[in-house]
Amino acid sequence: MDVYNRLWELRDKRVDGWPLMESFQPTLYICIGYVLVAKALGPFYMKNRNAYELYGWIRLYNIIQVLASLYMFLGLMNNGASCDSLELPFWLPGAFPKLCQNVETSSDPNSPGMKMAVLCWWCYLSKILDFMDTFFFIFKKKFTHISYLQVIHHAIMPLFGWALVRFLPGGQETFGGAINALVHVFMYSYYFLSSLGPRVQRLLWWKKYLTQIQMLQFTAVFFKCLTNIFGLVDCGYPWQFSLLTASIMAILFALFFNFYLENYRQKTMKQG
Repeated sequence: MDVYNRLWELRDKRVDGWPLMESFQPTLYICIGYVLVAKALGPFYMKNRNAYELYGWIRLYNIIQVLASLYMFLGLMNNGASCDSLELPFWLPGAFPKLCQNVETSSDPNSPGMKMAVLCWWCYLSKILDFMDTFFFIFKKKFTHISYLQVIHHAIMPLFGWALVRFLPGGQETFGGAINALVHVFMYSYYFLSSLGPRVQRLLWWKKYLTQIQMLQFTAVFFKCLTNIFGLVDCGYPWQFSLLTASIMAILFALFFNFYLENYRQKTMKQG
């Protein structure tokens, strides 16, 4: 309990009182509930029921995801916290100009630091919204689409997102959030176009590259974390959180790489 109390004292007090931020437990219960629904309760409920036709709802959901992801990407890139460290050029003015970034702790609602905190919170909520990917598969009785990769990925990210918002809402590891939001723009654009029917689906030759882009995302974030972990840069951002981020990126890369081999390389070998 003493360890918990000491850790809790390190929280970013700017987010005190925000929904789901007062304790880790609600997010943990939400994620446990998601896993139970995805792997047991959902398939059991739909076992003797007809699949639902949800094309309109799925298209609306995909559009919402594209717009929300684009908003988060642009917001994170344009409000990147600053620090006195190595500068790197980027294509957007003021967008993540540093290789290492500490958290800007201003409480001014109009400050980049506070905007970053709000954006991080929205990113965290978006990870809970991502559960709908699985729920739509359940209602459409496409149980084989609910892979362990999807369940593990969706269950991990809200927990990680909560820790980010609660303790370090901004700075170094929001780089990964920005890249992830951009990847989601392309991913949910693909899902929306795919839902329009066979005529459009024939034109979507780039599906397999989505997984490659996701693996590239994990790799980029992983190596950016290493610069802080090994002290190649120093801006005051806790290396321990970079280590946590790097560990999660390594796990996700391994899961996605295994998925890629099973679903694309083997198909290519069979076709050859």
